[in-house]
Amino acid sequence: MKNKILITGMTGNVGSEVVKFLQLANIDYKAAVRNIDKAIKDYGSDIEYVKFDFLNQATYKEAFDGANKLFLVRPPALADFQKQLKPTLDYAKQVGVEQIVFLSLMGIERNPIPPHYKIEKYIKSLGIPYTFLRPSFFMQNLNQAHCFDIKERNQLFIPSGKAKVSFIDTRDISEIAAKVLIEEGHDNKAYTLTGGNAIDYFQVASIFTEILGRNIVYSNPSPLHFRRTMIQRGIDKKFANVMVGLYLTTRMGMAKKVTLETEKLLGRKPRTVREYVIDYIECWK
Repeated sequence: MKNKILITGMTGNVGSEVVKFLQLANIDYKAAVRNIDKAIKDYGSDIEYVKFDFLNQATYKEAFDGANKLFLVRPPALADFQKQLKPTLDYAKQVGVEQIVFLSLMGIERNPIPPHYKIEKYIKSLGIPYTFLRPSFFMQNLNQAHCFDIKERNQLFIPSGKAKVSFIDTRDISEIAAKVLIEEGHDNKAYTLTGGNAIDYFQVASIFTEILGRNIVYSNPSPLHFRRTMIQRGIDKKFANVMVGLYLTTRMGMAKKVTLETEKLLGRKPRTVREYVIDYIECWK
């Protein structure tokens, strides 16, 4: 049977790159989006789109029609597993999906608080062959969530203390996601994906300083000060709490683990923070 892959999260960092790799490999896919017109405007018309909304079961039939694999990305706004995410997984089981590749979190197997824990556990219970990708912190957070502070204030406003982080580039995650969707031999496996080393945010600030040619300071605010500032900037309180929670795990040393799985799956060294900053330099000019 010829594979056809349903890609969720196509408008995010990882999903948009997964589509590119599938296109290069001439693999049949559908990009599941809530607003097709907006997706065409933002990402172009050379992508096969299908309307899909986790919260609207009327969209499931067309989205899953003909698809035998699912790349699953949890939308950040969806935290209620039972009501918002379980129906999609039940439908995948119902229509005979043969593999789910789920973008999870590093260390989630020991952390039942984020929704990813329940998602992984439920996928296993359904008996659908799975591949869990458990990446460390995305480098691309620095050109998205923290872009303004770096560009306008010359600072990394992040409450991570002196802890080290095994940053990973989302382009490496995407390449791995495409590989495990295409290749055999990845069923019922979980991969912890990290960069090649772990560095702290003081070192990250030094890399930015060198490459941007201006002094970038890691201000290292307290978690409460960070949360208060984010809310003052208009960030939703729930999302601000999620951000604080993630950075608290960093402060506790839970993001410093380095594995060789990224290198083994890619067949090369993962991208470094230095390479990432050079590639994205226009974001902070």
